[in-house]
Amino acid sequence: MLRALARLPFLAIRQLRWRKGAWSRDSDREYHEHLYEAQDYDAFRASYPGYVTIRRFADHAEVLMPATGAVLDIGCGPGEITCELARRHPHLSFLGIDHSTQAIRRATRNAERLGLGNIRFQAISAEDLPANDRYGLVLMFDAFHHLERPREFLTWLRGRTSRVVVCVSPSESLTVRMMR
Repeated sequence: MLRALARLPFLAIRQLRWRKGAWSRDSDREYHEHLYEAQDYDAFRASYPGYVTIRRFADHAEVLMPATGAVLDIGCGPGEITCELARRHPHLSFLGIDHSTQAIRRATRNAERLGLGNIRFQAISAEDLPANDRYGLVLMFDAFHHLERPREFLTWLRGRTSRVVVCVSPSESLTVRMMR
């Protein structure tokens, strides 16, 4: 309860920014383009400070991986968690999508460097994916808050999967069982 109350000022500020037009899908994409363009590191070395976080996010999703089929990672960024899961599950196919072309370039390089053949990345909005695509699991690691219309997104998602994992931090995740 206290945690929820502590978030109220942040949520109020976000609402004000949206109403004043300070935040938009385009400004968010532009921010991420600059962010990923400027970065250069190997996220899969144990010496990388975020390496443990990548593994912890992947651990959250580990227990829900389907036996076969495809996994979709929405808002994959540079694909670090997607690559970690693809490395752990070579029998599954992974698709990571993000609105930032710089993030997708970095994600593609990460997969190539790791020699992963079961993963691909695409700069696309989730809503623009083919309507008939289905996934055994959909992941969103620290990306749900970027949605402009979360309720409509969940409706869109309902027809594409039966399980969704939304992680907001390495210690907090929410598993949603989609009802048809």
